[in-house]
Amino acid sequence: MKTSVNWLKSYVDMPWTTAELAERLTLAGLEVEGIETLGAVPETVVVGQILSREAHPNADRLSVCQVEVGASEPLQVVCGAPNCDAGVKVACALVGTALSGMTIRKAKIRGVESSGMLCAEDELGLGDGHAGILVLPADAPIGAPVVGVIGSDAVIDWEVTPNRTDWNSHLGIAREIAAVAGQGQALRLPSTACPSAGPGIETLAAVAVEAPDRCPRYVARMVRNVRIGPSPEWLQRALKAVGVRPINNVVDITNYVMMECGQPLHAFDYELLEGHRIVVRRARPGERMVTLDDIERVLTPEDLLICDGARPVALAGVMGGANSVIRDETQTVLLESACFAPSGIRATSRRVSLSSESSYRFERGVDVEMCDWASRRAIALMCELAGGEAVEGCLDVYPQPAPALEVTARFARIEALIGIPMPPETVVRLLTSLGMAVVAQNAETLTVRIPSWRRSDLLREADLIEEVARLYGLNNIPSAASPAILGGPRSADRYYAAEVARAQLRALGLNETMTYSFVNPQAAVRATGVSAEQLVRPVNPLSAELGAMRPSLIPGVLATTAHNLARGQADLAFFEMGRVFVKDDALPEERQQIAVVMTGRASPERYGEEKKRLLDFYDLKGVLEGWFAARRLSPVFAPAEHAAFRSGTGAAVSLAGEAVAWLGEASADLTAGLRLQAPLWLALVEFDRVRLQAAPPAVSRPLPQFPSVERDVSFVAPAGLSHRQVIEAIAALRLPLVERVELFDIYADEAALGPGRQSMAYSVVYRDPTQTLTDKVVNDLHEKLRNHLASSLGVELR
Repeated sequence: MKTSVNWLKSYVDMPWTTAELAERLTLAGLEVEGIETLGAVPETVVVGQILSREAHPNADRLSVCQVEVGASEPLQVVCGAPNCDAGVKVACALVGTALSGMTIRKAKIRGVESSGMLCAEDELGLGDGHAGILVLPADAPIGAPVVGVIGSDAVIDWEVTPNRTDWNSHLGIAREIAAVAGQGQALRLPSTACPSAGPGIETLAAVAVEAPDRCPRYVARMVRNVRIGPSPEWLQRALKAVGVRPINNVVDITNYVMMECGQPLHAFDYELLEGHRIVVRRARPGERMVTLDDIERVLTPEDLLICDGARPVALAGVMGGANSVIRDETQTVLLESACFAPSGIRATSRRVSLSSESSYRFERGVDVEMCDWASRRAIALMCELAGGEAVEGCLDVYPQPAPALEVTARFARIEALIGIPMPPETVVRLLTSLGMAVVAQNAETLTVRIPSWRRSDLLREADLIEEVARLYGLNNIPSAASPAILGGPRSADRYYAAEVARAQLRALGLNETMTYSFVNPQAAVRATGVSAEQLVRPVNPLSAELGAMRPSLIPGVLATTAHNLARGQADLAFFEMGRVFVKDDALPEERQQIAVVMTGRASPERYGEEKKRLLDFYDLKGVLEGWFAARRLSPVFAPAEHAAFRSGTGAAVSLAGEAVAWLGEASADLTAGLRLQAPLWLALVEFDRVRLQAAPPAVSRPLPQFPSVERDVSFVAPAGLSHRQVIEAIAALRLPLVERVELFDIYADEAALGPGRQSMAYSVVYRDPTQTLTDKVVNDLHEKLRNHLASSLGVELR
C-alpha cells in the first residue's frame, strides 16, 4: 500500500520526519517496504515563461523559444515538445544543472544555440509523463525554484498484513499515526457536504440485490450536469504519487476516494444503463461480457455481476464493463459504493486472471459502514471538480446491518500478558485513540465498542491486549527472563526419540520419504483392511480424494513406490515415519508408525552376478535387526500371518513378549497395478511400542587380550527345528566362555538324511578374557554343549 506523505498531512499533524514516521509505525507493527522521494528537483530548475515560439529553421519538429527566467535577458532554448506555446510558464533547467544523469550545457542543436532545457514530468522525477513539457500554474513567480512551486513529497510503501484491512487507505494510515503519536481523535476528516436538488433518486433509478450473501450492502447516488475533463493538477499529482494513472475528473475522483478511505467505487454513465436500474446477481452459466480492457469474459455462476435492466455492466468488485464506461459526452453519473464478500471476489479474480486496486481491497474485506461516507465524499468532489449537481437522496440496500461489536478485557489479564503494570487510565487512553468507545468500566474490567473498520480483527480480549502493547510500544516493555520449568529426561521426549529413530534408519542406508496424512477413503480401506466406520474423517476435507486420515502408512508408501516406478526408479529402499489415526469407541486413536519398503536389486552399483541379486526377506530382516541393535534391543522374529503380506512370507517381531513389528512380501492386492519388476518387501513398526521398551545401558568393553578358539558342531534334526530354538538352548546352558554362535550351514536331502530331516552346522567361538584357553578346557566345554543339544533338542550329533 503506497501513501503520499503530503496526502497524509491533510488528515493528521505529522510530528516526525519521513524516516522517523517509518520507524515509529514499523515498531507499531506496520512495516515499511520502501520510501521514494518525489519532487526532489534541483534549485537550478526555475520557473520560466515562454515569451515567443518560432519554428526551427533546420528541423520540422523543433521550436526555438525565448524564455524569461528572471535574468538580465531572456534565454534562447530549443525545445521539441508540442506544447511549448508562448505565454505558458514552464520548468527551465539552467546551464550547469545535473538532471536525469546528464548535465545541461550550452550547445547548438541543428545549428541553433540553446541555453537550457524545458523539462517534462519524467525528467524531473515527478511522474512518467513525456508527451509534453510540464506546464506550471499561471501565478508561479518567474525565476523562483520550481521545487518551491510544486513542492516535494515522499511515498511510503507499507507492507500491510492481511488482518489489517483498514491500513489499505490514507485515512487508515493517518488514524494509526494519530494513535501512535498520542493525538487521539485529532483526525481531520474531509467534508462530504454537498447541496442537492431536483427530483429524488428513487424516481430516476432503482437498485435490486438478488444475491445478498455476496453483496451485503449497495449504495447508489447520482450527480447530473457533470463536465468531463482533466482533473486539477493537485489531484493528478496525488494519484500519480501512489501509482494510479489519471484518466478524467470523474474516474479520478473514484480512484482518489478509494485511495483515501479504502472503499472502491465505480461510476456508470447513467444514460447507458438500460432501464436506469441496477441489478446485483450471480452470472448465468456461459454468460459473457466485455470488461474495460476490451476482453470478452466467459462467466460462471460463481461470478457476481452488476447488471442494468438487460445486460451485465460490471464484473462486481473486479472491473467495470465497456458498455457503461464514462465518456467525454457523459453528463449524468450513477455512482456505486458497495461491499462484496471477499471469498467470491477472490475466486473470480483468480479465475479470470484479473487483479485491480478494487479487487485487492474487496478480497481482503472492506468496512461495510464506509460505503455511505465514501459515496458522499465522491459526490461532493464531483460537484466541486466536475461542476455537477447532486441528486437528492441515495439508494441504500442494506438488509441486514452489521451488529455492534463489544469486547471486554480484564485489567489483570492485560498486566499478566504484557508483563508490566498497566494503569486502567493508560489502557483507556490507548484503546480510545484507536476509535474505540468505552461502554462499561469497573475496577476489574473494561468493555469497549469496536469501530466498524476494526471489526474483522478485534474480536476477543487477547486482541485488545495486543493493541495496548503495540501502542504502548513493545520497545518500551523491559526484557525479562522467562521462567524455566525443569522437564523430564531427554529420552522421555517424543520428538527427540523420533529424530533418533529417523537418524538410525537413515544410517542403515534407507532414504526417508513423507506423504500426506490425508488419504483416499476407499484406498485406505482396501490397503489396510479397516472398515469405513473406523476411518477418522475431517469435517472439511481438502478434497473428496483426501477425505480420511490415514489409518496406516501403507497407502502412502505404496503411492511413493508407484510414483518412483512410473519414473523408471525400480531399485528402492526407503522408510516413512508418521502418525496414523483409527477411530475407536471413545476418541480416535493416534499412534506413530514406521513403514519400510524394499524392492528391486540389492546392489545395482555392482557388476556381474552381484548386480543381478534381488532384495529378499533377509535384506529387510537385516535392516530391522540393525535398527533394533542400534537401540540395544533384542527382538524375536517368528513366522506370522498378516493381511498386508502374501501368505507364508510374513513374520512378527516381538520385544518382551509384545508384538511391535511385522514384515513380509506385500500381497497381490496391494501391489496390483504397480508394475513391479521384483517382489515388494514391506515392514510395519509400531514405534510407540518400541519407544517405551527400556534398553539396557550401553557397555564398553576393552579389546580382548587373549585369543579365541573356534569349534564346530553339526547335527541332524527334525525339519521343523528353528535356528532360534538352537540359540535359546545354547543360551540356557549359560556357558561363561561362549562368545559367539553362528549358523553356517543347513542341508536337507531325503536320500541321505531321510524324510523330514535336516542337517545344521554351527560355529561356536570360545574366549577367556583373563587367560589363554587350553585345548582341554575348550574340549570339555564343547562336549558339554554338544551333549546338552542332544538331550534338550533330541538331535543326532554328527
